[in-house]
Order: sequence, then C-alpha cells, then structure tokens
Amino acid sequence: MRLVSGAVFGRPRYTGPSLSHTKINEFCQRQCKGCSEICELLRWGEVQRRRDSAYQGCSAPRLVHNSYIELDYCSGVSACDTCRTIRRAFLLEQVTLQDAELLEHPKNQAPVLAILNLSPSGDSLSFTIGALEHPLFSATVHLSSKPPPLPQQDPTRHGARLRPNLTELRRVIDDCHRNHECSSRYRWSQRNPTWLIHIVSDSHIQLVAGPRAPVDYVVLSYSWGDPASMPASEWARIKGAGTKTKDGYPVDERRNPFPIWDLPETMQDAIAISASLGFYYIWIDNVCIPKGTNWDTEASVMHEVYGNAAFTLVASSSTKATDPLLYDRLAWTHRSKACKLRGQWLHNTQMSLDRVRRESPVSQRGWTLQEERLSPRTLYWTSQRWYWVCPERQVTELSELGFHSPTTEGPTQMSSSPQSFLELCLTGDEQQLHEEWLDIVEAYTPRDLVEPRDRFLAIAGLAVRFYTAKAGTGGSVITEEYLAGLWRDNFARHLSWSVATAVDPRTNLQHIAASWSWASLPLRVRTSTKHAFRPSEHFKFLAVEHTLAPPCGPMPHTEKAIKETPLSRAQAVEERGRAIKVVEVQGRFRRFISSDALHVSWEAIERKRGGSRTSFDFVDFSGQHIYARNRADGRIVSKDAHSGEVVGQLDYLVPDEPPMDRFTPYVQEGHEKEIVCLELGQSAMLLLVPNRRWGQPESFRRVGVAVGYGNRKGFFYGCETKRVRLA
Repeated sequence: MRLVSGAVFGRPRYTGPSLSHTKINEFCQRQCKGCSEICELLRWGEVQRRRDSAYQGCSAPRLVHNSYIELDYCSGVSACDTCRTIRRAFLLEQVTLQDAELLEHPKNQAPVLAILNLSPSGDSLSFTIGALEHPLFSATVHLSSKPPPLPQQDPTRHGARLRPNLTELRRVIDDCHRNHECSSRYRWSQRNPTWLIHIVSDSHIQLVAGPRAPVDYVVLSYSWGDPASMPASEWARIKGAGTKTKDGYPVDERRNPFPIWDLPETMQDAIAISASLGFYYIWIDNVCIPKGTNWDTEASVMHEVYGNAAFTLVASSSTKATDPLLYDRLAWTHRSKACKLRGQWLHNTQMSLDRVRRESPVSQRGWTLQEERLSPRTLYWTSQRWYWVCPERQVTELSELGFHSPTTEGPTQMSSSPQSFLELCLTGDEQQLHEEWLDIVEAYTPRDLVEPRDRFLAIAGLAVRFYTAKAGTGGSVITEEYLAGLWRDNFARHLSWSVATAVDPRTNLQHIAASWSWASLPLRVRTSTKHAFRPSEHFKFLAVEHTLAPPCGPMPHTEKAIKETPLSRAQAVEERGRAIKVVEVQGRFRRFISSDALHVSWEAIERKRGGSRTSFDFVDFSGQHIYARNRADGRIVSKDAHSGEVVGQLDYLVPDEPPMDRFTPYVQEGHEKEIVCLELGQSAMLLLVPNRRWGQPESFRRVGVAVGYGNRKGFFYGCETKRVRLA
C-alpha cells in the first residue's frame, strides 16, 4: 500500500489493493468490497440470534477499508452508500474543526475496522481507525429494521459541502423568544452591558456604550487558546484585539466604525452569525471590557451580562480565537440517503449535548463555566452542526434527518443541564442549590486560567447569583456567607471535597486561597465533591478571622454598603469571601494514626480485586497498629489493632525533589504521624497538620480528607470536641 497525490477533492489517496470497487446490491444501492465485510458481520449476528434470541456480545473485527482516505475516496468516487454513512459517522464524532481535519492527516491513516455489537437495547456497528485498544478515531452506526425518516426537502441534496442552516436556526430562536418563558423567567434585569459591539455593516463594527433601553444582544463564549502552543505573533494578535483606553475611556479607534477583520477569526465569524440571525449587538469580553477596567467589578456582574443576553454563542468548534466558525463542513459533502444491508437500515448517531459540553476546547477554559451556567439560552457551534438549548427545548441542526439519539453516555455522563443552576436559583431549593454548587466546583477545578490570580474572579458571577438566590429580599437575618469558594450554611459538606488523585504540591495556589479551600489546589486538577454526607451534631462553624486583605487590595465595601441593595450586598459578600483565609470551627478531634503504629509498605496490605477495585489484607499484622501510604496516588491507610481501617486521600504527592519553599503543602515521608483529623460528618473527616507557618498549636492546615469509612464508624467515639483554627 502506498500514498500518492490525486486530483479527487485535492487530497492524497491510497492506490494498490483497494476495497473501493462497487457493485449494485439487492436493495439497488452501491456496495463496495469493504461493505461485503460488514455483511459478513451481519450474517454472523443472524447466526447468533438464531441459536439464542437473547444473545448479546461483540463480533471479531473485520477490515472495511485500508485507511480513512480510502473510505473518503470510496464515498466520493465510488459513491458507496454505506461508506458515506460510515464517513459521516466519523466526522460527526469530531467536535472541533481541527479534529475533523485530523481524520485526513497522513500520519493518521490506519485500517478502518468494524465490530458488530448485539444488545437487547439495540444492535450497532462500531468503527475504529487504528489499534482496537487505543484507536485514533471511533464512531458508531446504529442498526434498525426501520429506515430513517428522510425529509422531502433534503438539505444535502445539492452536496457541495453544506453550510450551516441559519434559516432553521432563526426559526428556532424566534420560537423561543416568542413562545417560551425564558426571557420573562430568567432575565436578570433591563440593563445592558457597559459596552457593546454594534454591527454597523457586513464589514464594519464599532464599540458603543450600552443603550439605556434594553436591546437584544449576543454573547460570545470562546477559548483564547494556549499561548504555549501557538506562535508568539498569533497570541499577540489575540491579546491585541483588546480595547485600549485613554483617560479611562475607550480610544476613538474603537468608538468609531472599524474593520471587522481587525479582530481574530472566531470573533469575526461570531459577528457574522449574529448579524445573519438578525442581532446587531454582540458582547465579546476581550473587546467590551476595555483595558484598565476594574476586573473585580466586571466579574461580579457577569450574571447580568449573560442573563440578559438574547443568547450565548459557544464556539465549541474553535481551539483558539484565530479559528474560524464558518467553513465547509465535510460531513455534508454527499447527499443523505437511506442505507440498507442484509435487511438492516443504518442510522448515524446523534452526538449528545453532554459530549459537546465536555469535549469542546471551551470547556477547558475557567472563565467559560459561568458563561454557560448563567446563560438561559445557549447556541453550541460545533464543527459539523449547531445545538440550541433553552430551559424548554433542545434542537440539533438537521435532527430531522432521523439520527439515532443514545440515551446514556456511560459513567462520564453529565448529571445536570446547562440551565439547572439558574432553575434552582429561581425555585430556591436550598439543599439542591448546594448540590449544584458542588457540581460547579467539580466542573471548574479541572479547567485552566491564563492568570491563576483569576481563580475566584472567573466564578464571581456564579457566587453572586448563588448568594442572591439564598438571601432573597425578604429575610432580615441572613446566615449565608461566601468563604473562599465554599458556603457557610453547609460548610462541613463543602469542606469534604477530595482530589481524584494526589497532585504535585509545587504549583499550589495557597497564596491565593486557604488550604481548606479547593481554590488552593493547582489549576487543572480533578476533584470529587459527590458522596453520601450525613452531618455530625458535633461539628459547628464558629467564626471568620479577617486577618488578610483581599488579593486585589483593601476591602472595597463597608457594612453599610452591604445593606444597600440585594445586588450590592451580594457583590460585597463575594468580594469579601475571596479574601478569607482563616476560619474557626469546632468538632471532634483526634490523631489519625496511633503514636505506636508500625509503618508497612502499601504492597504488603493491598489486594487487587479485578479492574480498579482494591481491598486490603491485614492478616500479616494481626494485633498491631499500622499505617501505609501509597506514594503513587496519595492514599493513606490507618488501622488500629482490633478495629477496621480508615482510608484517606492526601491532597499532594511527595515531590521527586525537595522544594525550595519549606512551606510547600505536603506531608513528608516519615511525618505521617503528625496528621490529626477533624470530624465533618458521620463518615467524613478532614486530615490536618499543625500550621507551622502561623506558629500556633491551635492553627492547622488541610492535607487531605477521608470519606465513607464504613469499616470504622466509631472512629470518633469518646474523642474530645475541640475549637480549631483552619488556615
């Protein structure tokens, strides 16, 4: 097999042994030699079902094509109907334009394999490119005895790489604004953002002050990109799109009409899409928050910017701000046609919205979390189609083409809709609202920020909205308080977060947040906040110690300002909450490891039980107090002689090289007996060590947590209740 350049579609193609020679099958459809391999899989499935009608399982793989390029060639030149369906399946699995283009990259050319999956919930064909264990790309085509309902006005009938169907999208948006309660129910106020981009013509825009009367404007949510992965000139162009100021006011060059091409491509195309949909105002952070603007103030009103918008356009297809949104979409090059093999109709799979939200580059950027959660209406723009989501309806472009919609996504399926936070803020369900905040924390900690100091600012709008929902306007006594990313009314529950696995302590952010706050972790760390939590009657939140000034300067609000309006009070509570470093709590307290415990290796007690499950065997240490530490992931086990074990999770690993800073937050090897624990709930405890930086014995810093220790429910029986300062 060899690669040669060809004239077909201007891309290289394979020559030599090929599976692309077609014939007409019994259903009057073109079928290549590779499709005959799929027919063999279907024949195998028929045999299994004849033997056992309830059979479920997978076939051995069969070769369909030698490469994706050969599959693409077969779809275009040989016009094989099945290969067109398979090709589209691969393309529809790609969220970004970059991923779609990688399918054709010469380095990614590997055999295309097919496997038949037989299941009571529905049979399907799985396709992979590359090794089955670690495929480069994968796709699924579902099988059905019924054909997909193709419409009379098939939008792919002209071929030629279908452009986005903005006419259909406009109808969907108009229907939402006219017939849904989204605007009246979720709109925050009648105010416009301080600055907006006004679309003057197809080629020119200008920055204008937000009109006094409310206007329909679009908000762009996008990824700036990773400056380390692009040329310095490209990053300079993205940063250079920002609006400069003179004497605290945007420069004339921006307040007068200027060419749209002065902005990066993602912004250009977002403006073009907005205008095509009939919206002539758009808000883009880099342009509409002029340089020198108080970021604290702007961040705290993000719930207004997004809540009042006509909709938020999420640039899911872009990896960086210089990627276009408008281009020919390869999935729609060929006309849609119902395809049938051995009596089975082939259906393309509809990518779930959860996958779009989870896998787009936008989801890796810290600032975009609140952009999504604060938006009542959202338009997700992927490489091959758009998704519209509002509280009353979800629509996918070309969904009328009869795509199969999977009902589950496996263990990584998202548990909430984009608007669930806003809905809970309206209903005022206190317990569910706290659970939603914990979900926000899980979604936020793995994300990245260009500036780590923006750790709290990037979710300030969410915190303001949360506090406003809890405090309302009628209560005279408000106990809720924002505590560095946690909330006072359910403080023990919020303290029980854990890392998925211990991380390198040298990039910690404890200069920004206290050790007990998840915000003190390094960026891009996965956390877990969901577990069965039952409060302990012994734990109490006592007080906040305002020992430090806010990171960005002195406290901007007085107690009098806090009481002026619900919004100003919420903004002041959020600003004050970022600066909190020390709190005083009370709870049952004891050593985590007995003073005379024997240190044993992790391998001496761990027993593998299939997959990732682990159990422990202490038979070699009967009648002894012991402890063990897993250096690879930070787990730590404490077991007293005649009691069950407690498994904790430390926040930080032991670094390979000792850090220069002696206050780097990790438990040194050999110092595990210094760990003490504070009961948070009936099966949750905080792992602490004395805070030597403060030099006071009653001050402690967090080093980890233990939750769900069912083998040791009486761990705190008879222990003293102690007042503890957490820093």
